[in-house]
Amino acid sequence: MQKDNTVELLEFGGGDKSHALTAWASTFFELELDMPEDIHIRVDKIVEYILANSKRIRNVEQLLQYLAAEGHTSPFRASFLMYGITNDIATHIHLLTHKVAIPVNNGESARYKVIKDNKYYIPYDWENTPIGKLWADKLRIISEQNNQLYLQCYEDLVADGMSKARAKETARYFKMYNSQMNTVKCLNFDGLM
Repeated sequence: MQKDNTVELLEFGGGDKSHALTAWASTFFELELDMPEDIHIRVDKIVEYILANSKRIRNVEQLLQYLAAEGHTSPFRASFLMYGITNDIATHIHLLTHKVAIPVNNGESARYKVIKDNKYYIPYDWENTPIGKLWADKLRIISEQNNQLYLQCYEDLVADGMSKARAKETARYFKMYNSQMNTVKCLNFDGLM
């Protein structure tokens, strides 16, 4: 079945105060500040203390603007965004090349399960011209055919005595670059930028 690639924000953590606190890492440990017992309010309390007792008059927003303008991006790694993504294998491979931006990546794999949903992506702009539509239709047909070959290959290999694990691992080669998979990716704000 033809599907659009999708991205959905699942969770996030950190934020401007976390970024500022990371920038202050060289100095805030020397403040002899007692950490609050409640871990969920520590960043807020530390930032409030620093702002109240700082010799510099620079609030969190000004600090972050300064860091960004000067190209000091490492403090922006102190937050994360977690996404649920359905995308084609070609895009997935491209995202894997940017490991700095995506330090956490996990997803379904035709190596470990039989992919029963035949999800695939057809470039939406192909449908805009007669030649593009012709190629979109051909890609749709071959995507369906290859998925049938994938499922039949798996069943035949298992029936022939191959272990299910090995059959899944090798039958997946019939999946094409436009086959879609579901993944969870976490990235930090610096990586997103």
